[in-house]
Amino acid sequence: MARGKENPKDRRAIKVGPLPLELISTPESSRASDQVSMLIFSIGDKPFSIGVEHTEGVVDCPRVSPLPAPPDGIIGVTSVRGRMTIVMDLGVASSQPNAKRRLILVKGEAQLGLIADQVEGVVALEPKQLRAISGKGESASKNGRTVDGMWPARLYFTNEGRRIPVVDIERLSE
Repeated sequence: MARGKENPKDRRAIKVGPLPLELISTPESSRASDQVSMLIFSIGDKPFSIGVEHTEGVVDCPRVSPLPAPPDGIIGVTSVRGRMTIVMDLGVASSQPNAKRRLILVKGEAQLGLIADQVEGVVALEPKQLRAISGKGESASKNGRTVDGMWPARLYFTNEGRRIPVVDIERLSE
């Protein structure tokens, strides 16, 4: 028989059995732990954090164009990576000049950026290290618990002796 012209009857079905479970699973030592990564940033001298899974990155804050009569916390819009970005500065007095500030880009359908004076870095935490904010000493609002005025937060953790609230992105966008 000439090459390339095989008789379909000569083809035999190749049977593949199930793969052994040992080949599919990963060893215990190489599995990712159940840690959460938090981006720590500060405004003035007050630390805050946001879950890394909620961010698209951090950029130098470009020039912000103010909006007429914006909602509370919104200071204007800017262009980041060719996308119109709504810029939020949530009521904590800044100690840095605007030129040195950073913009934390938040994941979502609408591009949102949170202004920060300084981005300190990322820490990995065990979920048990996150604690619920009790509400004692915190002001409550219709959007939930807030920290220092307008930052909605339900959780906090302690890092280097500081109590760091976790910004609640779901409530922030309400």
